[in-house]
Amino acid sequence: MVKDRFTKQLWISLGVILVSIGGATGVLVFLTGEMSAQANIIATDRRVIQEKTDAVATLAQLEAAVPQAAQYQAAINQLVPDQYTLVTFPQWLSALGARYSVTTNAVLQGSATQAVSTMAGTAQFSFSAEGLPNNLAAFLDSMNAKSSGFLLTLGSFSVTSDGVDQKITGQGTLFSR
Repeated sequence: MVKDRFTKQLWISLGVILVSIGGATGVLVFLTGEMSAQANIIATDRRVIQEKTDAVATLAQLEAAVPQAAQYQAAINQLVPDQYTLVTFPQWLSALGARYSVTTNAVLQGSATQAVSTMAGTAQFSFSAEGLPNNLAAFLDSMNAKSSGFLLTLGSFSVTSDGVDQKITGQGTLFSR
């Protein structure tokens, strides 16, 4: 009987120990899963905080650059006229030609395309200029590269000569904002 009682107590004790170990293991597995989930949430929150910190830093940099950007915007506005100013291009080209003793004529062709977002508007033009070869070369250099007032590219031009003077006819594109 004592032996039975001892065996019974042994089995009960072993059962309690095994149930305790199983319960502790279950609790540990549950807590590990919870800790892992909480760690993922914390890592995600830290990433979000870092992204927001970076965004605030970028905003501060952009706000600090506003005065400089205003200077650049003013320079762009001087270099690239608005679409409505393009109609003064023939007069501007005549005045530029007069500075180099070159007779000019310019005509806008077709309708202009409006500027969209970061793309400049365009307008096609044709022109002619007549004068001494050195004067024409200086005029073309100033018209294409050195002048302010209109931003343009020359698509093509041809040169003819009558012995003394040369005549240039060509086409190009004006840009607008």
